[in-house]
Amino acid sequence: MVSPEQLGERYLAVHHRMRRAVDDGMSVSGLSLTRTKVLAQLRRCGPTRQNVLAAEFGVAPHTITDVVDALERDGLAERRLDPTDRRAKLVALTRAGESALAAASAARERLLQQIFGALDAGDRATMVRLLDALDTAAAALTPAQPLIAPAISR
Repeated sequence: MVSPEQLGERYLAVHHRMRRAVDDGMSVSGLSLTRTKVLAQLRRCGPTRQNVLAAEFGVAPHTITDVVDALERDGLAERRLDPTDRRAKLVALTRAGESALAAASAARERLLQQIFGALDAGDRATMVRLLDALDTAAAALTPAQPLIAPAISR
């Protein structure tokens, strides 16, 4: 019989391998998974303050600053003055960022299809049910945070 700890360790190992495979595969398009998520958030919400991005992703402000610095250096995002507060800046998606996001999203979709395409429809439905149960258990242990990944409609 497999213990909860053993199953947890196996899940974390598989998660790490899958995340690395997706991140490495997306790097061909010039973006990491993290940078893609930030650009996607900017596309969804429009120009956003860095502190809002940090809170949205549940990371320290310096972490989001590093990501935004890299995106700005590559011309994929830009900092703009906030029209509602002269002291604040907004991070906005550039046209180059929009193009890079499209390429990275296509790569991400292809990679996830390759990984999760190994499961048949019944196994995928079971996995969604199991992930929902695990997410509920984990949510009880962490402060309320928005779910970054889109919910799966059934």
